Amino acid sequence: MIKMLIKKLIGTAFTCYTFNASAVHINPQGISDVSLVPYYTVNNNLNTLVTVTNTRNTAKAVKINFREGLNGYAVLSYNVYLDSFDTWSFALVETQSTVSGYAGQNSVRHVTSDTSCAPFLLKSGQEFLPFEFIDGPNDLSRAREGFIEVIEMGELTGEVAGFVSQFNAGVPADCGRIIEAWTLDGIWDEPSGGDVESDVTEVTGGLMVNADIINVAEGINFSVPVVALDGFFAEGTIAHTSPGDTNLSLDAAEPKATVVTREKVYELDLDSGIDAVSAVLMADELIAAYALDTVVVGKSETVFVQPTRRFYFDSETLVSSPPYGDDIDVGLCSDSTYGGSEVDVSIFDREAQIENSDVAAGPIPVGFPTPAICGSVFAYQLVLPGQDGSDGSITGSSNTQLFTSPTTAVTESGFHRIDFLATRSLSGTDANTNTNVEIMGLPVIGVTFQQFTNAAAGQGLLAQYGGTQKVKSTVSVIEQ
Repeated sequence: MIKMLIKKLIGTAFTCYTFNASAVHINPQGISDVSLVPYYTVNNNLNTLVTVTNTRNTAKAVKINFREGLNGYAVLSYNVYLDSFDTWSFALVETQSTVSGYAGQNSVRHVTSDTSCAPFLLKSGQEFLPFEFIDGPNDLSRAREGFIEVIEMGELTGEVAGFVSQFNAGVPADCGRIIEAWTLDGIWDEPSGGDVESDVTEVTGGLMVNADIINVAEGINFSVPVVALDGFFAEGTIAHTSPGDTNLSLDAAEPKATVVTREKVYELDLDSGIDAVSAVLMADELIAAYALDTVVVGKSETVFVQPTRRFYFDSETLVSSPPYGDDIDVGLCSDSTYGGSEVDVSIFDREAQIENSDVAAGPIPVGFPTPAICGSVFAYQLVLPGQDGSDGSITGSSNTQLFTSPTTAVTESGFHRIDFLATRSLSGTDANTNTNVEIMGLPVIGVTFQQFTNAAAGQGLLAQYGGTQKVKSTVSVIEQ
């Protein structure tokens, strides 16, 4: 009897936490339809390396969008066609732009030696492009940090699947035919009568994405925690678009989401696809560790990313819609960073000593603007009391704010907590009860970078260490 009861309880627990395959949810196992690389950068002599793997036994069409850090405008977008079990790899490195009107500006170059089919991409060195800059700083340096969307568009069948097959020689059978498919009279060229769904079937998932940020000079690797969004598309969706089309983005999701809180799992119906993605990224509290131990010259920096933010506000008026506050024109954030959201910052050492942005004695001087997270990508750099950050940040972010650890600290390490101010809830409908719910917070994800230098590793040795942690968060859902 007891064994039967235990089995029943275990079965109930697993049932409660079973994700709805037809609703957007974060897949903790990392395999998905859509993946978000929350941060790329080429600042501070850093390079970003990414691999996209098709883990399934069928060929796939994949869209990759690179979005700059101020307002998420696309600075490069292309398609890559992967054979079954194929991996696409590339690197982002710094460069000086040669684009007309932007020549000499600091920019980004995408390089790859991968043989997979990526039509019209200059593999030897494709510069980032400013074609979507309609407001804000007209400078390609804003593209030197941002985030990446990796989106499956569908599976390849028939003759097209044969073009990308690498079965015999380890290289695609005929990438030229993939290029021809998008040119005049090609099977996918719609202006000349083609159909983008020819030899393409529905999205089935199975993508795995890995990302690393490398400091080559100092020999440090920072692994970036990728967010895997599964159940993204409605059943039967074919999302195939042309290589230069940046419109396929996070708003293409099915307007359904699975949101997990401490209390229960919610299956929600939302007003739009972008609301569904935002729902699974929502956080009403963010928590990140820091380590500033002087014995190893500790550095800590946390990058906060809002990949859906651009869908919720007018870039000219800086007026936004829920879940953001009704006005994001806040003191700390300028028009050039597209406004921001004010926050309360509490910094604790490991023995419960605290500095808080609410108190004058804390790290924020009296009269200084309330702390905020500005733009789509924003970094918080933490330093010890008496330091001013002049020894350099890890990421070299140009959209950043400096914070000081507690002046009463017993330890040189601890954590900082971010609470949002003046936000509005994101509304949804509980699919099981047909009642309204309100999701609190903002759709924010992030990664903490930590770097250490050990001058006592051995005689004549200088050891460098680096690591990352996913920013932890909580989310609250209020049932009406």
